[in-house]
Amino acid sequence: FGGGDGVVYAFEPFSPNQKDSGEIALLKRVWRFDCDPTAPKENVHDYKGNKVTSPSNIYGMPVFASDQVFIAAGGDLWHGKNEAWLKCIDASQTGTITKSGEVWSYPLERHVMSTPAVSGDLVFIGDCGRHVHCVDRKTGEGLWKHYAEAEIWGSPMVVDGKVFIGTKKGDLWVFAAQPEKEILGQIDMKAPIQGTPTAANQTLYVATMNRLYAISESGESGMRPERP
Repeated sequence: FGGGDGVVYAFEPFSPNQKDSGEIALLKRVWRFDCDPTAPKENVHDYKGNKVTSPSNIYGMPVFASDQVFIAAGGDLWHGKNEAWLKCIDASQTGTITKSGEVWSYPLERHVMSTPAVSGDLVFIGDCGRHVHCVDRKTGEGLWKHYAEAEIWGSPMVVDGKVFIGTKKGDLWVFAAQPEKEILGQIDMKAPIQGTPTAANQTLYVATMNRLYAISESGESGMRPERP
């Protein structure tokens, strides 16, 4: 769980036995990781508009893969510092693991709203510095990045060997999910994209600010009618 204070928490799963006890179930914390340990944690509103020193927060979701957690955190988009990171955490540890649990940290640009996407040995993410990043999952080394011409508020989706990600300008970018940058497409969707594309049954679904698109594998597309 990613907290608004920039801290990631791991809890033991809910036990069905707790349901029958008649008491409010409390999850047991396994570990705690602070993505920005030097950032203020109290009186956070005193730092509004401070682009240098401010609290960090987490807007995206943690992604778990092979005993590791991938998370993005940084200064608040509207009134926080222009600093953000993609971090890899060793999820096999317990307790307070801020120092011992960090496997690597990769700097992002300005702010971040995205949830990372993990595919094989690669991690993909977009940031508010208008870039899409591809990072080596094992080392945290940046393999490539691409200037997407607008802020990215949604998250990347990896499917069928491709990376799909939208921008606030309304472009849907398509990249090959590989260590070398290869642009497969740039599609103008005519309205800002703030969500994450998804796919099911050979169909790609993309929501813009005013339409929902369903794009089939054959290239045919459909649009949900606008409300009157």
